[in-house]
Amino acid sequence: MYKVNGLRHYVDIHGQNFAKAQTLPQNTSADGNGGGVELSGINGAVEAVARVNTAVTIANAATLTIKLQHSADGTSWSDLGTVYTLAASGGNGALAADTELGRFALPSTVRKFVKAVITTTDAAASGKVDVIPVYLPR
Repeated sequence: MYKVNGLRHYVDIHGQNFAKAQTLPQNTSADGNGGGVELSGINGAVEAVARVNTAVTIANAATLTIKLQHSADGTSWSDLGTVYTLAASGGNGALAADTELGRFALPSTVRKFVKAVITTTDAAASGKVDVIPVYLPR
């Protein structure tokens, strides 16, 4: 797999991202900067890939969670699933750029819109993440 700007390239949905180089929220939650991506009718052909864009640091005893939510109308959202969660301890909260954090295959019953929600419990969390909708190989 080749790299672009030091990051692995994925066969993604052109121009669509749940989050792209999004700075980690500090001790709070934030919606992905890609907004709600319209993915209805995908028939289980897409998964979300979360990765580190620039080095991430989470303090010991803090958490980082990346989840997906979906909505029929783009205004009322409900949880779809968790892509990644980390409870930092023993120094494992330091993640290098291009580290793949997790994958979540979107079910065929996904509602019209999907978005990422990124949460940390660290007031000094640093780094950036991507959450990318990619095609599943068939």
